[in-house]
Order: sequence, then structure tokens, then C-alpha cells
Amino acid sequence: TALDVLSLAASPISTVSAIYQDIQPPNRAINIIDLIPRPQAALPPGFLPTLVRAKVITSTQRRNDNRIGLIFERAEIRPLQILGVEIPLDAKFIPDVGIDFPNVSMLGGSNSEDSPGYFDVLYLDEDMLVIAQNEPGGVFVSVKADNTDPFL
Repeated sequence: TALDVLSLAASPISTVSAIYQDIQPPNRAINIIDLIPRPQAALPPGFLPTLVRAKVITSTQRRNDNRIGLIFERAEIRPLQILGVEIPLDAKFIPDVGIDFPNVSMLGGSNSEDSPGYFDVLYLDEDMLVIAQNEPGGVFVSVKADNTDPFL
């Protein structure tokens, strides 16, 4: 129900293929969004596929029993596949594109209840995580995946 995620599918150029959240203890969460060209969604699977992966990297800190504070650190985007050709992660001919976010902890601190980013854990078990984000709002239901490799 989160508007920021739902709006990703509103692009006339691309649409969402998959969304992951890679949670890495003790204090890192990476949001991974796989995007495909909009016309590809209407084609048979595997027909000259193109895939671009965007990542938003955050550091996390527990604030209380169910609130996790977020500090957004970096956003990255790179093609993983172009017209059916996989692009190796170490490909020198495709530069990494990314941007570091300004440090907003000076504005409220990652421990402050008023700092800009956080989510509340509504439910958690071995296979499922349900969270509510603060802004722009919305609920996310995540199920455990073995990996985020789109080619497996």
C-alpha cells in the first residue's frame, strides 16, 4: 500500500519485475528493485530480456521493541541484462552509477524518535516480515527468499 513503491509501476518506460529487502545483521538493510522495460511485460518470458537493478542502502538502528530507525546512505543503479545478454558485475565497460545521500543524522540523529526515516515491525516470524513505514506511509509484506539472483 506504499505510494512510493506503487508509483514505480506508473512509469511509461519501465515497470517493476521484483522487489527485495536484503537485511544484513547487525545494522544494514538494502532495498532492491528490479525493473524491466514496460513493453517486455507483454512479451513471452525470456524473449530478449532486459533487467536493471536499483538499490537503496540504509543503515538501521533499533529504537524500541518494534521501531527500526533508518539512515539512507546510498542509491545505485546498474543493468544486469540487456537484450538477453547478462552483464557481469565486474564489467568495466558499464560504469557503476550511484549517489551518496547527505548525512541527515545531524538533523535529528538516528536514535531520535523524530528523525526522518523509520519503520514499525507489525509482524515477524521465520518466513514473513510485515512493516509499516512512516512516510509516505504504507504497509509492506515481505516473505523470505533464498536469494536475490534474478538468473537462478
